[in-house]
Amino acid sequence: MWCDNCLLIFPIRAGAIALALIMALYQIGGGIFLFKYGDFYFTNIPEASMYGGYAMAQGSLALMAMIGFSSRSFVISRFLLFVYPLIILLGAVRAGVMTWELNHYEDRIIWTCNNGGVKWADANNPNYKAPPALYDNPRLPNGFCKIGVKTLANTFAFSFVIDFILMCYFCFLIWRFNVKLHHYPFQKGEYVYPQ
Repeated sequence: MWCDNCLLIFPIRAGAIALALIMALYQIGGGIFLFKYGDFYFTNIPEASMYGGYAMAQGSLALMAMIGFSSRSFVISRFLLFVYPLIILLGAVRAGVMTWELNHYEDRIIWTCNNGGVKWADANNPNYKAPPALYDNPRLPNGFCKIGVKTLANTFAFSFVIDFILMCYFCFLIWRFNVKLHHYPFQKGEYVYPQ
């Protein structure tokens, strides 16, 4: 006999909606952070935009999952069940690469902090011309320099581990919800009406 509620912390539908909301908020917030300040930490030109775009894609999938859970959509849950293992794999690779780069290129981040928050990539580009006004030239806030590169890299690594655990659990919730919809196709509200 199969246990419909095994390994569930919250009720399957409400808990999955709550987890999807939390994941959407922090992933979209992380994407905005990477779009705004990512060039200071990941100095190879398109990297920060790729990482930020991936975080936004994760956040949009979480929002799509919220819609699918709240409308009990079999199509959306099936799509997410197909896509989410790939997202977990890409997320693990991205986390490893980002953590490695923060540790490997820490001298560039320290250089940025020691030179008034100017981007390392901009200063080392021979074709770069500074914008005419100070507000047009983005700078790294001093708070990020005060905490230190190692602390920042450790914080990133810890948040990636938490993100990976939540993504795996969310994939499990998607799978359980999809199985529940498959086994109980006539479910209305919180009750199951047999044919």
